[in-house]
Amino acid sequence: MRTVRSLRASPYSASNISRWTQFCSALQKSNRWGYLFILPLVADFLIFTVYMVGFAVWLSFQQFSAGNYTFVGLQNFERILRSPATWNALRNTLVYTGIVVVVGLVIALVLSELIFRRSSKVQIFFKSAFYLPAVVSTIVISLTWYWIFNPFYGILNAIVGLIGIPPQNWLMNPNLALPSIIFMTLVSSGGPAIILLTAAMGGIPNELWDAARIDGASDWTRFWRVTVPLLRPTLLYLFVVGFIGNFQVFEQIYVLTSGGPGFPGATETIGFLIYDSAFRAMQFGQSAALSLLLFAFILVFSIVQFRVFSSELEY
Repeated sequence: MRTVRSLRASPYSASNISRWTQFCSALQKSNRWGYLFILPLVADFLIFTVYMVGFAVWLSFQQFSAGNYTFVGLQNFERILRSPATWNALRNTLVYTGIVVVVGLVIALVLSELIFRRSSKVQIFFKSAFYLPAVVSTIVISLTWYWIFNPFYGILNAIVGLIGIPPQNWLMNPNLALPSIIFMTLVSSGGPAIILLTAAMGGIPNELWDAARIDGASDWTRFWRVTVPLLRPTLLYLFVVGFIGNFQVFEQIYVLTSGGPGFPGATETIGFLIYDSAFRAMQFGQSAALSLLLFAFILVFSIVQFRVFSSELEY
């Protein structure tokens, strides 16, 4: 009798399997509206992400001419790797990204520490002020700075003239164009990092700062030895996201300098070179190959960053 009862109670019995089937069927019916609501997002992902990425990979092995595509194998990759313009653009991109990400994080970290020590109302004011440029289009910010950099009546030349520096042609001087764009980015892009860092500081237990203060640690020691190590996950996130975003820089270059001045362009980046190859030179295959090269660099650097900086954190 016990054996028969155990068999009847088995989860693999016919009755239990039938109940499970009915439950799954009812669940699927109840989720039909859910599938309908996510359908636009799924379609958007499949069409504008999966399909476009696959098309870019296919296009990187083709040559477009007279409205026809011809398979050329790895010739597009060979051409872009042999082109001096590619290495110039890669160098400019690395310089721009390295300075903007590293210096920008240092500035945001210092400002976050200064803001976090103030009252809640003061914190709200400064965080709102620093975050305001983030809600403005990059094109609008670039156009505003275009007039600031104007060599004849720009406000920047008026300011530096007060300390005896003669007017500069900031965007047409090969030695000043890229530093000027880097300066513009540093001034206008620190808001999101400050918001995240101050929020992360609020999650650090006060007992840790109090213990360091009791041990006689100075403000700098508490900041460097207590605050910064505990902000490591947030800094890692900002570093990786900042690298990915800035490595694809395009709008600032397009609006302010169009990759110039000089040849090869003093401000030409990989993102701008992709645009230039596709829509000016009509070399769609080489443009797709450059896109894959950009993806490869971002992927490799992101993996290296996670390996170097990631670690488990316990309070």
